[in-house]
Amino acid sequence: MLNDALKEVIQTAYTELLEQQNFRPRHCQKNMIAEIARTLAPVNEEPNRICVVEAGTGTGKTIAYALAAIPIARHLKKKVVVATATVALQEQIVYQDLPAIRQHSGLDFSFALAKGRRRYLCLSRLDLALQESGATSQSLALFDEATDDGDFGQLFQEMIDRLGKGEWDGDKDNWPEELDNSAWSRVSTDHAQCTQRQCSHYDNCYFYRSRESIHRVDCIVTNQDLVLADLMMGGGAVLPDPEETIYIFDECHHLPDKAGNHFSHGLTLYSNRSWLLQLPTMLDMVKKDIPGVTGDQVTTLQNQVDHTVQLLDAAAAEMMPLRDNADAVDDGWRRRFEHGRVPANLSQVAAPLADATSRLAGIVERLQSAIENHLESATGAERESAEHWLAVVSATVERILSAAALWQNYAASDHDPPHARWIRFTAGGQMEGMEIQLASHPVSVAEELSERLWSRCAGAVLTSATLSVGGDFSIYQSKTGISADQSFLSLPSPFRFQEQAVLKIPQMDSDPGDADAHTEELSRLIPVLLADELSALVLFTSWRQMLRVLDDVDEDFRKRVLVQGDLAKHEILTRHRKRIDDNESSCIFGLASFAEGVDLPGDYCRHVVIAKLPFSVPDDPVDATLSEWIESRGGNSFYDLMLPNAALRVVQAAGRLLRTETDSGSVSILDRRLLTKPYGKLLINALPPFRREFH
Repeated sequence: MLNDALKEVIQTAYTELLEQQNFRPRHCQKNMIAEIARTLAPVNEEPNRICVVEAGTGTGKTIAYALAAIPIARHLKKKVVVATATVALQEQIVYQDLPAIRQHSGLDFSFALAKGRRRYLCLSRLDLALQESGATSQSLALFDEATDDGDFGQLFQEMIDRLGKGEWDGDKDNWPEELDNSAWSRVSTDHAQCTQRQCSHYDNCYFYRSRESIHRVDCIVTNQDLVLADLMMGGGAVLPDPEETIYIFDECHHLPDKAGNHFSHGLTLYSNRSWLLQLPTMLDMVKKDIPGVTGDQVTTLQNQVDHTVQLLDAAAAEMMPLRDNADAVDDGWRRRFEHGRVPANLSQVAAPLADATSRLAGIVERLQSAIENHLESATGAERESAEHWLAVVSATVERILSAAALWQNYAASDHDPPHARWIRFTAGGQMEGMEIQLASHPVSVAEELSERLWSRCAGAVLTSATLSVGGDFSIYQSKTGISADQSFLSLPSPFRFQEQAVLKIPQMDSDPGDADAHTEELSRLIPVLLADELSALVLFTSWRQMLRVLDDVDEDFRKRVLVQGDLAKHEILTRHRKRIDDNESSCIFGLASFAEGVDLPGDYCRHVVIAKLPFSVPDDPVDATLSEWIESRGGNSFYDLMLPNAALRVVQAAGRLLRTETDSGSVSILDRRLLTKPYGKLLINALPPFRREFH
């Protein structure tokens, strides 16, 4: 239970915050604070619950979860980790929300931003990059995945100069200009290449300095990918241990998809083959710098590489005929395996490849141990090459283990729930001019998240504007593995929907079932709908339709349009706002990435047009495999999967219109299926209760 002392701290902080910032209390915000506090409240001095809160724009979610979670976490001597899905929200929380909460609530807490290794300069890599010649530098380039697309010597020297003058802290985001990705990849590292305490620059490492600071604060703000990467390494590798953490996942509707990407496997066959053939050369070069590496070890590695490459060639021979029955895609062909089950002949060649790559990893791991042992007694002159080789060999082990995991996944392809598995054939490769890409992606991450996160964490809060369908959280429960006995709350929005906005379904002669006719009608209808609008956001579900409509609209209207793909997203939004500020009409044409996370309040967006209902693409391998699994269990994939997902997406898209309590405008959906199909009523009812104009 929430004891009286904690309740008093939270209530006092909320009252002070409202008074000092002249905020009005919001019923939905108060309910969110209360629900989170009740959920995380100590039971036998330990929180034991997960709280999922659906709260719309205008609720003030950051204030709610910060005021509820931080005092409870401090009482329990736990850390709070706030994980967002987008950089924009992460920066808003760190640079605006938390400073204001701390200043005006009376709560005394510390916070810091946590980033992954790739966001920080690696001094060891910078030293290497500055060595424009030398055997070590040249040989490392053979095995380094970082590309060298130019001469960045002047840039790297400027980095040294700025560091020496205290004008830069090694954080990529604090460099004064945009950094070339090719340049940055040469002077940053990841966990596989980082030699940690073995590195002679460890005491001055910018990443580890940052890591030390985040362990001293009460609240850590990061991104969901870093949380998931940390869990993949067992937890506690970068962030605090899950057992010592109360997690807050903001924009949590992204979490299942992001987790799926982290738990997936992939391999580009011929690229992997070419890289493996270089390993004996690498070991031969290591032998010159590291005492104790013998010619016998080089021979052993060579034999294992030869054996593995033979197996790869045999696997490629089994795969190439699969192209004949593959589906054509933009850059080649794709063959998806029904129910995620690979053919028996491919499974039979995958099993020995899993074994061979695992053995190969073992050989290279022993080399890694030899380098680590050498470093313990190496002189200053010997350390440099040894440290660099340790980084390369560590990354090599990681890459081989990744390949082994893919082959093991293909060798044992019966899972429940299944993994979606597919092969892609693209131009460029050694057999018939083809490259072969293998992929495996879980259709559900519920079990993984339950095992790695929910069963271990001290507590968790998950929040977003769109999580349920009409208050039903069952879809989100199944995606995340959060059991139904946890706390789920859907809060009413503070907006006055009927007063502020109207939902329009105009008369049309076509629907998306006839794609060409529908696209032609959109080209005529959109300019008419937006003729008198100062600002608009038009959302499409496909590049093809968006670009065809852009080509077909009249020239005067086309001048108003800023289209996704022509410019970076932030630049499109900046130009759009400037046009409106200058009292010029502006319209954005965008796809799914503009249907969420886009904040255009007031005059910046007076009309949202949804070109058609955002159903999943029928040939998406993961959704197709999940649909098969649902059907095999007696379910209906359309009503159990596609329709609820479309409902969430259309609510997100419509949510671009009202961003504040004073906004107003229209949402037009140019898809008559809302009125002609039996499922249309469900989708309409999932939307906010706008005024309606249906024709």
